[in-house]
Formats: sequence, C-alpha cells, structure tokens
Amino acid sequence: MKRPITRTRAVRVSSWCVAGFCVLLQASGAADVTRGLPGGPAALLVDVRHDLVPLGIYETDATGEGEEDDSAAIQAAIDFVAEQGGGTVIIPPGVYRVAGIDVKPGVHLMGAGRKKTIFRAWSTGTMFRPTGGWMSDFSAYGTPDEQGSGENWKVGTGGVGRGGTGRALHVIGIYGGVDVHIHNVRAMESRYDCLYTRGTRGLRVTNCHFDRAGRNVVSMVGDDEDFVFANSYIGSHWGLYHFDIEPNAGKYVRDGLILNCTFDGRAAGQLNTDTWGSMLIFTGKENCANVTVMACTFLDIKVRVRGVFPDVRFLYNHFDVRNRTFVKVRTNPVGEFENALVRGNTFLVNGEPAELINYGVSFTGRSVFEGNTPEKFNDPRCERPMNGGT
Repeated sequence: MKRPITRTRAVRVSSWCVAGFCVLLQASGAADVTRGLPGGPAALLVDVRHDLVPLGIYETDATGEGEEDDSAAIQAAIDFVAEQGGGTVIIPPGVYRVAGIDVKPGVHLMGAGRKKTIFRAWSTGTMFRPTGGWMSDFSAYGTPDEQGSGENWKVGTGGVGRGGTGRALHVIGIYGGVDVHIHNVRAMESRYDCLYTRGTRGLRVTNCHFDRAGRNVVSMVGDDEDFVFANSYIGSHWGLYHFDIEPNAGKYVRDGLILNCTFDGRAAGQLNTDTWGSMLIFTGKENCANVTVMACTFLDIKVRVRGVFPDVRFLYNHFDVRNRTFVKVRTNPVGEFENALVRGNTFLVNGEPAELINYGVSFTGRSVFEGNTPEKFNDPRCERPMNGGT
C-alpha cells in the first residue's frame, strides 16, 4: 500500500563509547565504534505497536503477542524509516514472531531491553539479516516458543542441529553487511549459528550474549574485515564449535579486535551438547592478518590455529583451561601463528599455574612472549612456548 509522509517524531540520540575503550580502539587501528550511529537531533522514530496504521506505513500494527507472524509489519516500519533517510524503529515490550527481517543502513532497530522485548523464530530461515544500521536492546531466540527453549532446548545432532528444538537457521546472519552495529542483544537457540557473518565491513558487536547453537555459537566465515567484538559473552552450549573464524571460497577474516569478552565452556556437555569443540579457532593463510584478542577471559576454551595466521596479538588475557591453551589438532598439517605477540597473559590449568601451554602450535617469524604469568612463558625466542613450556 502507499506510504504517505505524514508526520515525524523527534528523538535525541547521544553518542556513546564502549566502556571507555574508544581511544584504545582508535589506537589499535580499528574504526571508532560510534561510527554510523543512526539518528541525530531530529531523527524519525516509529513505534511498531502504535504508529504503523496512523502513519499509513502498514495495514496493521505489530501484535507482540507471540502467536502471529509480525515480520511484515516490522519490515514495513524499517523500510519506511530507511526511505525517510534513517531513524529508529521502536519494538516495545512483547513477544514477536519473525523471519527474514532486513535491517537497513540508517535504521536503528531498538527494543525495550533484553528481558522485555523478545523475538522468536517464525520459520526455518534466518531471523535477522542486517546490511547496515543498528540492532539493540532485545533478545532473539531461534526457537518458536518456550516449550523448546531454556532448559528444554535440544541441540540436535550432526553438528547442524538436526532434530533439535531450534527452528531458525541463524538468529543473526550478516551476509555482506557494512557498518552493522549490534549492541546489548541476546541471540540464542539457533538451529545452526547464533551469529553468522560473511563478507562484512565495520562490524561492531558490543555487550551481547550468544549461546545454545546447533552448530557454532559464533561463526565468522571469510572476507570479514575491520570488526570489533567488545564486552560480550559467548556461552557453553553448541553442537560443533564455540567460536570459529574460518575461510570461505579462498577469502579470510582479517583486521579485528576482540576486547573484554568472556569465552565460557564450563557448562559444555550439558543439555547433550558437544565438549570437543571448546575452541576459539583461527583458520588462516598469508592474506589474513591483524587480529587482537585483549583483556578477555577464557574458561575451558582453548585457542586453536589451522594453517598459518599472521600478526595475532594475545594481550592481557586470563586463560583458565583444562589442559593446554594453544592447540593444533592432529588432522591439521599446519598450525602456525606467525609474528605473534603474546603479552601480559595469565595461564592457568584448573585454577593453578600452568606447566604447559602449547600442543603442537608453531610460533614463527618475529613472535614475542613477554610479561606473562607464569614467567617461564616469556622466552624471547619462543622456544619454551613452542616446545610445550618445558
């Protein structure tokens, strides 16, 4: 139906910073997390429960009652705001069944908080497919209802969620998005991945929570560039891997920062989930590089490298694992960090100072270990870390 321009509502949006780390992000070479914030002194604001009919945006308002498909109404609001040059689409408290929501550049899809605004899967497709803009302050579950959610969630089999309660392929799938910002969002209970990215530029993920995936909790799949994950939690339940940085069609992930995040595998195995894939995985080749992992906490989550991944920095992290921190799996012929910087980290095994931190990983080129605890993992030639810490 025709969408007349009738009236707008003003809202003032303030600039913000990730826990005071803007200067650090800029110094690291990553773009400022405040870039691309939609809105301004007179931004358009549309409430999907009240404004769609009065503004002539759609024939009905969104219901938010958890029984009907609200996708078309919400998409109409997003399209309208995008056509007017940008602004905010408000999702009030309620439960919204959705599939295939395209969040567009200049649009801020904003809920009323993780516990108040709830999205649930309507179909087997991806729930949210942002190409730009902002998503914030809501929870999204790949399960259609509470009967298959929470403690009733089932992971399924085959590392692809087969037979599980997750319905949505991905909760959030970003396929070629530019300057997508995801803030204070909980994404859970996917059939495959809770967050799946491929070919993104300028992705910013802050203060988010990801868990319960039939496949990987988070996957970054080739040609993702200039990304930041900050102040986020990646939880313990998956069918294949915890957090997988992997190639796609010869393209590799590069130029990113993972800051003050928690990688938590302590509950792996519960709810019939996997335990073997408790890894932050770097898969690399010569054309990928420059990823910093800083001030993060690893709880029963190892770091695995496949191929050669250059210019990785592990700075001031806390590792408390069950065995070794760095691993190369035997089926991978190469597992090499080239020109790595490993500085200021604490290495524990089951809460006690680690004796060994490496299983088969090569640290080559100009790799440096310094300022770590225990001190024996500071050999400037990397001989001790390369040979298991002995």
